[in-house]
Amino acid sequence: MIAVLQWTTLSVCLALTALRIPSAIRGENRMMLVLFALISLDILLSIEGPYLLIDAWLGNVNVCNLLLRFLLYGTLLLMGIKVAKAFASPGGERAIRGPVGLAVLGATAVLTASFFFSMDTRDSTVGLNDLDPGPAVDIYAALGRFYPGYVAACLVPGMWRSVRRSGPALLRAASATLLLGLGLLIVSQVFPLIPAAFAWLRPLINYSAALASALGLGGIWLSKVIARRASRAVMSTQ
Repeated sequence: MIAVLQWTTLSVCLALTALRIPSAIRGENRMMLVLFALISLDILLSIEGPYLLIDAWLGNVNVCNLLLRFLLYGTLLLMGIKVAKAFASPGGERAIRGPVGLAVLGATAVLTASFFFSMDTRDSTVGLNDLDPGPAVDIYAALGRFYPGYVAACLVPGMWRSVRRSGPALLRAASATLLLGLGLLIVSQVFPLIPAAFAWLRPLINYSAALASALGLGGIWLSKVIARRASRAVMSTQ
């Protein structure tokens, strides 16, 4: 089931990336193309086959995992800024790109690299699942969840307001889907509390969060395209 969810999520993200190409060529909101491409790359690097292949090129010491962490941080930073701006959430935007937000990002990145290089990471393993367990591995994993959870927490109030207020049904549905993805990122902070017998919940939550976020972003973009075309049609009839 997890493998199906992984490849479904990747397929959806790649499709959304491809759909953004014509608009990006016309110079329209090119950062959305970059964002969807980053999400696609994040998902690709988290799947076992591509991960093992790419990590083998990088020395078979799980550098691919560290690369994935930094790509995720960059993806969430970009997504956070875009979403906060789009939904007029200056508080959320300040919390992400302001001094506090950048300090959180910087500290998380430095600590992530420090703990990674303090571990014995020989032999590729997706999610570092086969490494010897220990405090360093646990803290490294927690750091990887922390920054996405931080950005999600900064965005939730603005997204909740968008879902509650009146507006186009598609926009509200897309906002609710994105809100679900953000909520799942926050839920991921409690992964250490999940019993080993239910470990399958962790990848389920992670990929569901990615899929919901991608679909939400895609729906928001589509809603704006429809609204823009409707506005042009009205103007052309006047």
